[in-house]
Amino acid sequence: MTLMKVSVKWIQGKKTLDDVDIDTAEDAEEFLSKLWSLTGVPMERQKVMIKGKSIKPGVDLSKLPLKSGAVLTLMGTSESLPEAPKERVKFIEDVEDEEQQVALMEGTPPGLLNLGNTCYMNSTLQTLKCVPEFVQAISNSTTVSEGDTQASLVKSARGVFQQLKGSSTVNPSVFLESLRQCYPQFAERGEGGHPMQQDAEECMTNILSTCKHVLQNESAMEVEGREMPNSIQDLFGVHVKSTLVAEEGNESEEKEDDVMKLTCHISAETSHLAMGIEEGLNEKIEKFSPAMGKEVIFSKSTKIDKLPKYLIVQFVRFFWRKDSQKKAKILKSIKFPKMLDTYNFATDDLKRALDIHRHAEIVELPDADASNPHPPMEDPRGLAIRYRALIEKHPDSGNVSEWRDAAEKYEKIAEQLAAGEHVPDTSSPLSGKYELCAVLTHQGRVADGGHYMAWTKQSREKWAKFDDDKVSFVDESEIEKLSGGGDWHMAYICLYRLPQVGLTRESHNAKRLKA
Repeated sequence: MTLMKVSVKWIQGKKTLDDVDIDTAEDAEEFLSKLWSLTGVPMERQKVMIKGKSIKPGVDLSKLPLKSGAVLTLMGTSESLPEAPKERVKFIEDVEDEEQQVALMEGTPPGLLNLGNTCYMNSTLQTLKCVPEFVQAISNSTTVSEGDTQASLVKSARGVFQQLKGSSTVNPSVFLESLRQCYPQFAERGEGGHPMQQDAEECMTNILSTCKHVLQNESAMEVEGREMPNSIQDLFGVHVKSTLVAEEGNESEEKEDDVMKLTCHISAETSHLAMGIEEGLNEKIEKFSPAMGKEVIFSKSTKIDKLPKYLIVQFVRFFWRKDSQKKAKILKSIKFPKMLDTYNFATDDLKRALDIHRHAEIVELPDADASNPHPPMEDPRGLAIRYRALIEKHPDSGNVSEWRDAAEKYEKIAEQLAAGEHVPDTSSPLSGKYELCAVLTHQGRVADGGHYMAWTKQSREKWAKFDDDKVSFVDESEIEKLSGGGDWHMAYICLYRLPQVGLTRESHNAKRLKA
């Protein structure tokens, strides 16, 4: 029997915890995480002993003298536990009729406990959870974490995402411990020994970088009978081409690079996300010029040459103030669209590739029966009809093969959806247009403080707001208020995805009536 109940005598807390479950088949981190949630003592402060043996991360519990009724000793001081809600608890009987129906029928997704200024991490995890392919790639990972902090981070991420499939609030202490071991800056403490607030964008970048490295190593291994999912680069990577021209002399340089995000620069003129991205792609930088033998200003012009399935855009809101020696925040309102068009940021080669599918948006369709109109483009049948129309109107085009493949693909998706089958990928074609699916926000005027939250799209007009362990549904109109300009939450990271297709009720009903 591997599961047993033990008692834990907590010295500093001056109390004994009875009937604590411990499973010797699990990792020691799972048990230490449980002690963290019960006592508030972080794993790095815990010293757990049984008969002279220490229980710490990596220890094999099955080799310790554990049995039911055993008494363990815990030494360590706790951090402040999360405060009780200041607002009165809202019971289901108090909820208005419409909100009550939503709560009863669907329920809110689970949140994550704040373990002491960890809202930056919680909001990052909830945002990445919007990418099912990413979660699946992590879940399929077979990495062994022993002695490898990066592999340990991926393994703990797998555990968090698995728990988030449930309905109860999740304690991400094991993931936090792995994050801090892999990236010690996230373990920094301020006055009084309390954990410091960290940057959510830095957290996201490090998580994706680690997962990319670990999963690439796995993909390089020959594993018979198992196909690895899309790599992190395929999901988020943007391939760019840049031209640098020196403002002094005739020096120029061509560069190519892979980046995991686009940046929205904020100047006095910036008022919209697209303007900020354009500024970020065309900038002046100072670098050493071998020809001039000194630092020279270069004009850098960048174009996107390859687009991913998901597009991360960061608002560059934080900057270093020399007078206060602190990171300050730009509060200016920057509008961001529900649908972002990246066409103008593309190279000519990429534009030609995007045009193949953009033609479907403007093709003239054959006349339709008034009782059975053509489905819209967000319906896979509507897409298929448009590709068939393109083939009919332009039979000699060099794009006919791509149009035919697309028509057949979305005809099949429509059939699968109509039959109630699961379709793993319902993305529309790569046309350069992306729909907003998550917003990570920051509230506050300094980078080293404030509060982060995540807002993720649940349906066409409904979003979920993740305020650590407090989760609620909000209308899409609330997302439009996150542009900034005041002290309310403002967008810091926007996550866009290829628009999703699905059967529309009107066209589906019309088809059934005709049948």
